[in-house]
Amino acid sequence: MEKRSVLSTIRFIFFSILMLGLIFSAVAITVLNNYKPAVKTYIAGKFIGYFSSEAQFDEAYNDLVTEKQNIDSNVKVYLEEEPVFESSYIRDSLFENQNVYTNLRAEIKTEYTVYEVSVNDKVEMTFNSKDEASKYSESLKEKVSKLNVAINEKKVEELGEITSIERADAILNDIVDRNKPVTIPKPVVTYQNPNNYATTSTNQTASDAIATAAMMEGGVWPTVSRYISSPYGWRWGSMHTGTDIAGKYGDPIYAYKSGLVTFAGWNGSYGYMVKIDHGNGLSTWYAHCSSLNVTAGQEVSQGQVIAAMGSTGWSTGNHVHFETRVNGVHTNSYNFIVGK
Repeated sequence: MEKRSVLSTIRFIFFSILMLGLIFSAVAITVLNNYKPAVKTYIAGKFIGYFSSEAQFDEAYNDLVTEKQNIDSNVKVYLEEEPVFESSYIRDSLFENQNVYTNLRAEIKTEYTVYEVSVNDKVEMTFNSKDEASKYSESLKEKVSKLNVAINEKKVEELGEITSIERADAILNDIVDRNKPVTIPKPVVTYQNPNNYATTSTNQTASDAIATAAMMEGGVWPTVSRYISSPYGWRWGSMHTGTDIAGKYGDPIYAYKSGLVTFAGWNGSYGYMVKIDHGNGLSTWYAHCSSLNVTAGQEVSQGQVIAAMGSTGWSTGNHVHFETRVNGVHTNSYNFIVGK
């Protein structure tokens, strides 16, 4: 009986171990079928996501590096801290329901190198190519030697706005135009009015020949100075109908274009003034003169000295009031001389 009892005990133990083994195997098979090995990834203490391996993390990181380099091949892409990996097992569905690219993109740092072209310490253009920056810098130095042009290399996290070639060309041309030296037309010896500037006027208009010549001409800046003391527009509650260009007493005043003098003399608040008809509906007025060099009925050429600057009439200082009329209506005269 004792022997039979021992055998029963051994048989019980054996079958129990066998059952535990089967249960463990079943659990292991279930786990292996539903869970996969993974690496839990952190950067700077922030959870990024689960990857099947460190190699898969490297693949995702390289994809994002390529994404940045497609914007600028010279960009530096880096992580401020190395990733930390922890071994783990997770369900398959968890691999699919995570935003590892979004999380990883947030931790990627970029460093772009840009080249700023500054003119007199003001940034005018920004390029991501040193060659382009050098091209425009040298062009500006060549065309306007007095400018202080420099290239500043700068490291930035975001690329920002890069100046297009079309925009850079426009900026360059604008800077050159704004820094053009004043070109003084060659004075033309003209008839001096012997009548102490007695007022003369005529109803004549420019001949077809003069009108045609004026139409072909580009026009000139009406005096030596380029300082605008008062622009066209509303001033002190009333319309200022011309562009005031201040200068020195006696500075020459030039005919904007070829034309026929229709008025020369005193005209109330305008003081001594000259009116010129250029044909095709355009006439120009020059007011507050100190002396006049022409009389009504006289034909003048572009750039001819017609008067001298002064402060006659309603004036607070030496200047020429340059006014343009189109079909008798005053218009912004600065638009006719800008860039001249």
